[in-house]
Amino acid sequence: MRQVYNEELKMIKEEILLMSTQAERMLSDAITALNEQDIKMAKAAISRDDIVDLKEIQLQQIVSEVIARQQPVASDLRRLSSTYKVITNIERIADLAVNICQKVIELKDEVYFKPLDGITEIENLVERELRICIDAYIDEDISKLDEIREIEDRVDALNHKITEVCIEQISKNPESTLQGLNFSYIGSHLERVGDHATNIFETVYYIVTGNYMDFNDPGIEEE
Repeated sequence: MRQVYNEELKMIKEEILLMSTQAERMLSDAITALNEQDIKMAKAAISRDDIVDLKEIQLQQIVSEVIARQQPVASDLRRLSSTYKVITNIERIADLAVNICQKVIELKDEVYFKPLDGITEIENLVERELRICIDAYIDEDISKLDEIREIEDRVDALNHKITEVCIEQISKNPESTLQGLNFSYIGSHLERVGDHATNIFETVYYIVTGNYMDFNDPGIEEE
């Protein structure tokens, strides 16, 4: 029975990795589409959201069946039940990629008032953060907590800077309001991607230690 459980757990992790890869690709394509004002790419990324949604449903069903069949206890039950949170956070990252693609479509006829270096940098950071967090889940390894916190701080600072630039641009040139608002929204969406990645890492921390921790709370330190 233990061997069967281990094989099922391995399969679940492999499927979650595939789901995460799909969400990551959607996010990357969304920002590429933004930079290149490629509406076709944006729409293609949006269409792939159905794949992620279906994978979420399938994985939730698989996990439920494993719990019912194996009737795990203690750490095994914690591991399986926590997997629901990982799946949900990946699905929400895909939703945020869709939101960004919708902004790309809104901006299709705009001449950008500024380079999108900051937005691209945030996307690169949260993409790396997501990979780290998914690897942490696969390997049940929480050793990169400090790196996750560092990335989160950099993302927050960049997003704050983008918002400041957009507000300043709108105040000087009201005709750029559509761009300014949408760039600001995109920065916020990317920051939320980072938050969902962090949620995954928090879940891994719980799987490994049995303790809850909010990594965004500066008053809480790792035990």
